[in-house]
Formats: sequence, C-alpha cells, structure tokens
Amino acid sequence: MDERTGHSAAGRRVAIATGAFLALGLLIRLTRYLVVYPIWHDEAFLAASFWDRSYVDLFRPLEYGQIAPWLFLVVERAAVGWLGYSEWTLRLFPTACSLASMVAFYDLSGQLLKGKARLFAVAVFATSIYPVRHGAEIKPYAGDLLAAILVLDLVARWLRAPGQSRWWWALAGISPVLIAVSYPVVFVMGGVALATAPRILGAPERRVRLGWITSNLVIAAAFLSVYFACTQFQADAMRDQYRTGCWAEAFPPLDRPYMIPLWLADVGSGVMMAYPAGDRHGGSAATLICFLVGAIGMWKGRDRAPLAVLLAPFGLGLAAAFLGRYPFGGAQRVMLYLAPSICLLAGLGLSRLLERIRLPRRRAAISAACALAPAALGLGLIARDVAKPYRVVEDVKTREFARWIWTGQSPRGGVACVKTDLGLSAGPDLWRVGMSAVYLFHQRMFSDRHRGRGVADLDPSHYSADRPLRLVAFGGLPEGQPGFDARLDELRRGFQVRRRSSYEVQPGKPGEEWLRDAYEVLELVPRAGGPSVAGKAADRPGRY
Repeated sequence: MDERTGHSAAGRRVAIATGAFLALGLLIRLTRYLVVYPIWHDEAFLAASFWDRSYVDLFRPLEYGQIAPWLFLVVERAAVGWLGYSEWTLRLFPTACSLASMVAFYDLSGQLLKGKARLFAVAVFATSIYPVRHGAEIKPYAGDLLAAILVLDLVARWLRAPGQSRWWWALAGISPVLIAVSYPVVFVMGGVALATAPRILGAPERRVRLGWITSNLVIAAAFLSVYFACTQFQADAMRDQYRTGCWAEAFPPLDRPYMIPLWLADVGSGVMMAYPAGDRHGGSAATLICFLVGAIGMWKGRDRAPLAVLLAPFGLGLAAAFLGRYPFGGAQRVMLYLAPSICLLAGLGLSRLLERIRLPRRRAAISAACALAPAALGLGLIARDVAKPYRVVEDVKTREFARWIWTGQSPRGGVACVKTDLGLSAGPDLWRVGMSAVYLFHQRMFSDRHRGRGVADLDPSHYSADRPLRLVAFGGLPEGQPGFDARLDELRRGFQVRRRSSYEVQPGKPGEEWLRDAYEVLELVPRAGGPSVAGKAADRPGRY
C-alpha cells in the first residue's frame, strides 16, 4: 500500500469521525431541549423577572438576586411576549446559542488544530456534560459560551492571515452585541487584546493596527455602556454575597495568603476542568493533565501566539476573582467562557500523549478507545434524557402538582392565590429565595387567568357546593397578620370554609428549608345562612 494513500485514508477517517461528533453534539443538545425538563429553582429565579417588567425595567436589579446581561433579558422577555410563558419558549434562545456554539467550535478547532488533536477536541466539547446542561437552561451561560467561541474564532482566522484587518473590523462590529449578551466575554476580549498586542504593535500593516485599535476602543465603550446602564446595579445588589455562601470557594482566600497555591491547585483540578466530565477537589485531574500537555506542546511550536490567545482569558478571570468582582472555578456554569480554550488544549494534549506510545497497534487501539469513550458518553446523555427527562424527580412532582392546582381544578370552581390575587404573604423573605419562584412560574404557565393578568372572581354567587372557590397559599397561610385575617373575615361574610388542606410536594433538605415546596388550600363554598364550619377539617392532609 502506498504510504501517502494510507495517510490520506487515515486522514479521511479522522475527518469523518470529527464530523460525526459535530452531528452527535447537535443531537445531544437538541434532545435536551425537546424532552422539556421541568424548570428548577435556579432557572425560575431569573424567569420571575420576565413577566411584569417592561424592557426598560430590565435595567433595574432583578428578582431573587439574579445577575444577567440586558440583551439576554430582552430576548427572553420578547420570547414571553411573542410565544408565551413556558419552558419551551424561555429555553429557545439558550438552546439556539448552544447549537450555534457546537458549529462555531467545530470551525474554531479547524483554525487551530488538525488531525486527531482536532478530533479529540471536538469530541470532548460535543459530549461535555456542563455545556449540554446549561445550554438548555433559562440562564445566560449558553450565550457566554457562544460569545467566547465567536471572539476566538475571529482571532484565530486573523492568526492564519495576520496581514488581513477584516477580522478585527468584524470583531469591532459584533462586540457590542456580544457584551450585551454575555458579561464574562469581556475576559476573552481583554485577553485577546493583551495576547495579540506584541504582534500587532510590531506589524508593518497600518490597517491591521487600525482595526485592532478600533476594535478595542469599541469593546471598551460597549463594556462601559453596559456596565453603567445595567451591570453596576445588579452587581451592587449582590456584591456582599459574592464571597459568602455558595460562592465562597470561587474566590481566593485573601485572609490566608498561604492557602492561595492550594486553592489554585484545587480550582484547576476541579469542576472548571470538567470536560467532558469531572468533579470537585481533583475530580478533573485527567483533563488538567491533558490541558497542560497541550499547552506545553503549543509552547514548543514556532508560533506561540495561539497559546497566548487561549490562556489570556484565564489570567483576566483570575484577576477579577482576586478583586472580588467575578467568581473563578467555584461553579462550572460561570466558567463556560473558558470551555473553548480547555477543550482545544485538552484535545491537543491527549493527541500528544498518544503519540508517545511506540507500538502502532497499541497506539491505534488506545486512540480508538479515546474516541469511543466520549461517543458512548454522548449516547448515554441522549438515552438518559429520553428515559429520565428531569433533573431530579421532585421537579416532576412539583410541575404535576402545579398543573393539578391551576389547570385541573379550574373546571370545578375558581382558584385564587393569596400572594398574587390578594397581595398577602406569610413573609417577605419567602419571595426572595427558594421554591416560591417555581410556584410563580407554574402559576403563570398553567393558569389562563394569571397568564392573562385577569382579576380573581370572589363573588359568592358565582360558586356553589359543586364549584367551590379554592384559596391557594404557598408556604402556608399568613394567619395572624392583620391584613390576611381582615381579608378572610371579609370573605367569610359570603363564604364558609369547607376544607383546609395541606400539601408538601418537596420537604426540602436539612439546612435548606428554602427548597421546601408546600401549599395550603382553603376550599370556600357560598354561605347558606348556617354557622361556619371552618376548622372542622383543619390540617387535613391533602391528596392529589
């Protein structure tokens, strides 16, 4: 067999496999969207801001302490207005970003890598759990990933043709949109500017320098505009919480400087490097090793500019963490802007490690296994989503109970909410965190009246023993509060309480009572002139 023919055939097989992983990555992401996972509380926290606000109101601090870029909020608000309020509509834009990211990464990998290095990079990216998961959530993380890839792709194209300036003008054109969709993309843009500065400033082509300078000026202006118009208000509302609670591990221990090296090692081998999978505290060490080998291999090459471009965003993100402005490594979802760099260098590193295997047959067998493993993971993700289309089964119970309350009970009477219809609550903290956001989301999704912002019908003449009025309170009835007691006394002039039912859909975990999903329902029937029977069925456990 001719040696060149053999190499050509092997190259075609690698190219076909790389394209197959592109298709697999798209299928995984599309499946995740189509199975319609029940919303969970973190998504609902942000979705709560898309209902009663105008587009201008989206500049104000968001409900439930959320932080998200303004243009992302605008797109989601438009989806609600045009397509309705549901998981389908609110996840449409993130999923579109996720699918576009897969295609864009495939193109980016072709600019910087070739052969098996590209195959492994695309395979890792296509089947990585976190980009798939966060690509179908009502959150801006999929936009962060797409924005980062687009920036790197433009710069990679310039690296292949450094005499051309059009890629810098293209970056100048799209950067305002990307910054308005993604906050952390500024780390990628700033890193690119720093990494390319030595080559740009020493380049003889004036048009390239002009394009580079213009793009950076546009980026700076866009960032400052978005920051002062929107970001600073959200950040001020959350800044005190950045270094506490679930974000504590995402910032360097400045009060214990001697622990910073250990913190860096823990972060570097933790979920930040979880591609295609991994865990905290060293659970992603294998990916880290491949990443470092890839970085060393690129450093030994004649052109180190691509390595600088891929690594610079890490430096700016880390600097932001030291300044207390943005978390680094604590949660994978806020680090997706680094995913392109990690997957590219990890793919390159894995191919370099395999090249060190001397026996051709053994090298071929291990290479095949390294390609089949992410393929099996990807197919497993699809099978898992189809067989169990939910994050946790409790989310399904919450959605089905809400459907029963707001849709199943409507034909058999009226349903009113203590919070949204009467303006009363057991406590303000109940509506600042926790499952109350999921409650409001499902109310608006399943209740035609609430979705149309209709007024509750509290006229006793419109109800009967067969068609009672059900008064729903999330978390519990605000008994003892003058407002609620007075309103209940007013209702009792025309109604009597026939039944009081308590429902606990999710008990919540110890120490996380805010995840408790519980309801109380008063069933009211028109008063027929006899004494009230309120309390005779008090605290009876409800069933549905």
